[in-house]
Amino acid sequence: MINRTGFALLALGALLFAALLYAAMTYHILGWPADTETEAGLDPRLLIGLYTIVFGLPYALYELARGGNVLKVVLLVLLIPAVHYGAIQLFLWWTAEGQAMVPAIDEMGQEIAGPSISPAVIAGLLAGFAGALVSFGLVFLLGLRAATAGLVVFLAGLLLLALWGGVGFWLLGDTPEPKDLILKIYLPWQLIFAFFLSALLSPTASRR
Repeated sequence: MINRTGFALLALGALLFAALLYAAMTYHILGWPADTETEAGLDPRLLIGLYTIVFGLPYALYELARGGNVLKVVLLVLLIPAVHYGAIQLFLWWTAEGQAMVPAIDEMGQEIAGPSISPAVIAGLLAGFAGALVSFGLVFLLGLRAATAGLVVFLAGLLLLALWGGVGFWLLGDTPEPKDLILKIYLPWQLIFAFFLSALLSPTASRR
């Protein structure tokens, strides 16, 4: 059963992340390098990971205000951003290095055509799956799972988040603008993630 308050707070966090990332990418603020810079002061991958803190921040503040579980706060503002950073690294590794591991010839020594599916789509599937798997796994490992959250919720979340990881990049096109990245990849994925994460997390304790 979904935790409506938790979902609303995580959805708010997804909107805040989208606004923050759009502002950073469009106006080159908050550490985001300008197009003319040859060496960025901060790695954009790291910046996106840091921006992800705002995704869980509304829920974390709500949890703290009600004297809730500190481990849940750590998950929301530290571990999930770290997982996001790791998923970005996995995506970039597959698009850059992983494809080199795919053989370019068949058993008869004939050259084969490249994959019909874009490497970015495959990488999106992998990153979406890995990000969801590790995040949901941490919910279980930290003892934060809601009593009503069963295996079906876990598996459905993995499936949908992996699929959107690929679909988002399939919709993206060749020359995406910042708004395309946000509206086709980050925001939809985080809203789906918010739904399943709120269903998996144990409800916030009542104020004492």
